[in-house]
Amino acid sequence: MNNMTRTKAAIMNSSVATIAQVVSLILNFASRTFFIRILGEQFLGLNGLFVNLLNILAFSELGIGSAITFALYRPLASQNISQIKALMGLYRKAFHIIAIMIVVGGVIIMPFLPNMIAGNSDVGNVFIAFALYLCNSALSYLWSYKRSIFIASQLGYINTLNQMVFNVLMQILQVLFLFLTPSYYIYLCIQITFTILSNFQISRLANKKFPYLMDKNIDKVDSKVLSYLKKNIIGMISSKIGGVVVFGTDNVIISAFIGLAAVGKYSNYTLVLNGVNAVIGQLVNAITPSIGNFKIEKSKREQLELFYKYTQVNAYIVFSISLMLAMLFPSFIQLWIGAKYELGYFLTMLIVLGFFISGLRNSNLNFMNAYGTFWEMRYKSLWEAGTNLILSLLLIKFTSLGIGSVVLGTIGANLLVNAWWEPFIVLKNGIGASEKKYIGLYINILITGSVLIVLSQKIGDYLVQFNFFLSVIVAAIIAIFVMLFYHCVLTFFYPKNYEPLKIKKVFRMLNTFFSKI
Repeated sequence: MNNMTRTKAAIMNSSVATIAQVVSLILNFASRTFFIRILGEQFLGLNGLFVNLLNILAFSELGIGSAITFALYRPLASQNISQIKALMGLYRKAFHIIAIMIVVGGVIIMPFLPNMIAGNSDVGNVFIAFALYLCNSALSYLWSYKRSIFIASQLGYINTLNQMVFNVLMQILQVLFLFLTPSYYIYLCIQITFTILSNFQISRLANKKFPYLMDKNIDKVDSKVLSYLKKNIIGMISSKIGGVVVFGTDNVIISAFIGLAAVGKYSNYTLVLNGVNAVIGQLVNAITPSIGNFKIEKSKREQLELFYKYTQVNAYIVFSISLMLAMLFPSFIQLWIGAKYELGYFLTMLIVLGFFISGLRNSNLNFMNAYGTFWEMRYKSLWEAGTNLILSLLLIKFTSLGIGSVVLGTIGANLLVNAWWEPFIVLKNGIGASEKKYIGLYINILITGSVLIVLSQKIGDYLVQFNFFLSVIVAAIIAIFVMLFYHCVLTFFYPKNYEPLKIKKVFRMLNTFFSKI
């Protein structure tokens, strides 16, 4: 693939992915609204619990998909059809085994479901509902392995369009049936149907585009490639464990200790944050390949300068969004689903601070991905997971913080583990520099930003009484002045002998960012 074709493919993939992200975000909010109003917060909480449980079971995937997709790049570029077929055959076998493991794991978990739901709940037969959810998760691995060949061939937009179209049709049909017959079981059956249809269609398209995939004569995967795959998968196991514990256990803990209604309310906030994070990721992560090239071509000082500026840029983006969330979350929740779904001042503050502190990691994570430091972060992920889980369980067991316990558990893990370990990996293992200057910059970014977010949230209490769109305008004006102050403080504490971004460039950058949301 020549450079021009590669550029066009990248633009096409990025454009379609961005459109699909926006469509998905709008649909998720619309579907969630009808789901809450027809089935209620108990079923919403049950749905959130099932999502977390299936995320835990999906640990068995172990990053195999990512590893094999990466391994496909070279044979696709050289048109080594024999190795492409071999890798896809391995992928197929692996995903079928994973599907079986998920079913077995789900069956083992099933008898303990009542113990994971605190208090009384009127959600029908949880065993039937979980069995349907489990069925959907297992079926999602059939034929879906063929999605990887589109991604590796830089035809990812075909996979994205497939997912978007079937997701749109599925959610429309689900909402329609919720009106006709408010049954959670039918809701899940529709989900299963469209999972099968989507995977069948992508398989058909793959067979048409790459007809050699239908050939039954398959060679073995090259021994060097197989060895490389094993090393990558082993290196990613700890990261998978960390991801499962940090992002896959919150709803389980809340459900077991507080109840499904609490899971439902909390999941509304996480839906908003996940949507925002998806947009940030779509835009910020685009620079990752460039960082990898920069490392090869530039000096240590130039790499450090890029890292500091990228940290500054990321801090501005995450801080500006956190400011708006702090001021507008109460108004938005009231407008969207009603005041009874608000979580209160203190908990909202913790959620926004958690979003801010977690978002500050973006610069470190992107540099680690670009520098390929997966092996170096294997122990970090385990410590992060352990710290998060222990803090969450201790706080929810011995305090009255409720949902705040799991939020503080994540904040604690980020501050006690990630805040110093991740930049250490980037600077020591990636760039080969000291982390002292960065730690000073990070502490300033963190403390100044957190204080300003807490103070700004007080404004949100007053904005609730106004029209939401007027509240947005007022919040935006306030955010501009707060950002100016934040910029001045960050510039003052910026590492010596390095040039920070000027204020004009900062606001031009933020304007470009928000115009894309």
